[in-house]
Amino acid sequence: MWHVETDFFALAVFLIMFIKEFGMRRIRKQRQETRDEARDLQSESFFFVLVFSIISALVDIASSIAMNDVTNWWVYQILMTIYVITMPMLAAIWVGYAYVLIHQDYSLRKLLRGIGIMMIPYAIYAIVALSNPFTGLFFELSESIEYERGILFMPVGVGSIMLYSGIGLLLVLFYWKKITPRFNALLLTTFFGLTAILTWVQLAHPGWLIIDASYAVVYVWCDISIEDQRLRTLYRKIREKNDELAIVAKKAEAAAEAKSEFLSRMSHDIRTPTNVIIGVTHLAKKENDLETIREYLNKIDISSNFLLGLINDILDLSKIENGEMTLHEAPFTCEEFKDSILTVIKPLMDEKDINFIFQMNCGVKCIKVDRLRFSQIFFNLLSNAAKFTPAGGTIEFVSERIKPKETDEDGKVGIRMYVRDNGIGMSEEFQTHMYDAFSQEASELGDHARGTGLGLPIVKSLVEAMDGTIEVKSALGKGTEFKIELYVELAEAPSKKREDIYETDALRGAHILLVEDNELNIYVAKTILEENSCLVYVANNGQEAVAKFAESREGFYDVILMDVNMPVMNGMEATKHIRAMARKDAATVPIIAMTADAFDKEKELILNSGMDCHLPKPINPPVMCQTIAKYIKK
Repeated sequence: MWHVETDFFALAVFLIMFIKEFGMRRIRKQRQETRDEARDLQSESFFFVLVFSIISALVDIASSIAMNDVTNWWVYQILMTIYVITMPMLAAIWVGYAYVLIHQDYSLRKLLRGIGIMMIPYAIYAIVALSNPFTGLFFELSESIEYERGILFMPVGVGSIMLYSGIGLLLVLFYWKKITPRFNALLLTTFFGLTAILTWVQLAHPGWLIIDASYAVVYVWCDISIEDQRLRTLYRKIREKNDELAIVAKKAEAAAEAKSEFLSRMSHDIRTPTNVIIGVTHLAKKENDLETIREYLNKIDISSNFLLGLINDILDLSKIENGEMTLHEAPFTCEEFKDSILTVIKPLMDEKDINFIFQMNCGVKCIKVDRLRFSQIFFNLLSNAAKFTPAGGTIEFVSERIKPKETDEDGKVGIRMYVRDNGIGMSEEFQTHMYDAFSQEASELGDHARGTGLGLPIVKSLVEAMDGTIEVKSALGKGTEFKIELYVELAEAPSKKREDIYETDALRGAHILLVEDNELNIYVAKTILEENSCLVYVANNGQEAVAKFAESREGFYDVILMDVNMPVMNGMEATKHIRAMARKDAATVPIIAMTADAFDKEKELILNSGMDCHLPKPINPPVMCQTIAKYIKK
């Protein structure tokens, strides 16, 4: 008599665990959570183990019932053949499960390939077992339904179970340290050990049917292991999330402090030159002596330029941080670079009688870079060096050729540049945050040596934007050395033909339509243009500008100076209306934007609207006049 009660018990346990795992799978899929790979693999693998265990239990129940009650020869034959086919199935499936737990770091494809190789012996066995109704290799069934074991039942059928159990035990023992947690290693050892032992017990007492019941206990144990791992993973994720929240809170606090520091610093740095401008303007109004007034105006000019420099630095830093900084590469000769450095930096050195050494030893004549940003790096470093080097000191700029990067396939050359000074140097503590915006160290040279604290952050960002590196060596009282390494393309130097110089004489008698809504800006621009003998016509918004241009005779206006942000109609809309007019000069009249919009996106929109070029505010009189002259001469 075959006691199928234990098989029904095992089947019930398997089904309960299957329903639970199926529900967990649905929940994970609905939430689309980011799952831990190890936990996910174990859960998914155990789910398939349960599927095959349910199949095995059903087969065992069907074959046991056949042994007890079935009298139809073919039904008995088919059910017992299926039983023989599934005999080593669970042992093989658990070997695959062990393989997954051991190699959780493998890709899914690699795991499936490994499991597939392990299943080859079972696949061959199943094919041979399938032939039993015709060969009787595993069992024979007489016409009176008398059951006898075939010649392959023990060596191949039972042998396959022992083979997979042995392989499983060897895998677990060999990779014991890789199986985590250790609970899983004990679980696998128990399963393969039970399979090997209970198979022989079952053979000795066929009616006991204790294997599936024993498996049910092991499976419950396995389920506990998975639940424990899920809880560990959940606790780990909670800890990680708490750590992330702590970091976010710390960053938010740091951001709030940085914002407060920014506002405080900006308040100081903007109010200081503004105070000078307002105060000295007040004094100049009461002064009658021409020389004293000129001295006041000079102070106003210095403070205004400092204020403009501060605003430009803030805009540059904002562009960099927002990822809006774009590099416009073009040929830039060493001669042009040297001229620009000496023109801007040499006067700063001469003011303090600093010995300035400039050496170009890189052997390169022309490179392809963004000349403005490339020069800006060294303007900032050299002006800082001049600021923090006492009178009579020495500052050096040295460049040399270095080997190109081994990984560089674009044929770029390496240039190393040094900016050295024997000034007051920097403390080690300050060097840890020297590239932070608004960071400044108290100087023994006093407040007049202080800047905006934005120069070094901008320098570092520009160097990195050019895929270069920057290093610093400095000590208090011993000076500072910056080392910059850049890898750049060589370029052919442009022909040395004389560039056009646009004399402002071209402005004499020019008809200029000035489109501006601010009265003071109108006054300044109109006065400068009239000083250069221009005839200026004013429109206070875009709509007025369109009307004035439409009412004028063809070719009357030589240039239109167009503000962008205005009431009624802005400058870009006005430009589009003018360009769309059915008259010859509508498409050709130069329209020059004069606006405070300084970001590349705004410039692009301005040019796309049909304007010819962009002049940033505040107005630089010589640049404005030369630009107008250039377009008049075209």
